[in-house]
Amino acid sequence: MKNDIDILKNIKTYCESIWKTIARFGDDKEIFDSDQDYQNSVCMNLLQIGELVGRLSDDFKNATSDYIYWPAIKGMRNVLVHNYGAVDYDSVWLTAKHDLSVLYAVCTELVDLYEE
Repeated sequence: MKNDIDILKNIKTYCESIWKTIARFGDDKEIFDSDQDYQNSVCMNLLQIGELVGRLSDDFKNATSDYIYWPAIKGMRNVLVHNYGAVDYDSVWLTAKHDLSVLYAVCTELVDLYEE
């Protein structure tokens, strides 16, 4: 269980990194669309989050599946890795702007719940 908690903490760090990137480049979809470095930074962090989800134990993912649908996060990683030339940056932006806060909140809740 400690390994799973450490992974959740790392996922939170990557979420924070994406938010820092957005703050640095600007919270504007047009800037994101026109800046490859911005896109690459967000995508790399999302890829790392997906990698970490893949390292969570099956028991932990099954026990917490009511909190979040882990396969979707791993699926984003797979798209970024295997189909990088055709990434849907609209989906990446929506993920970074909307879904990340949910993931972060769930990870925080689970860390608090299981670390006690």
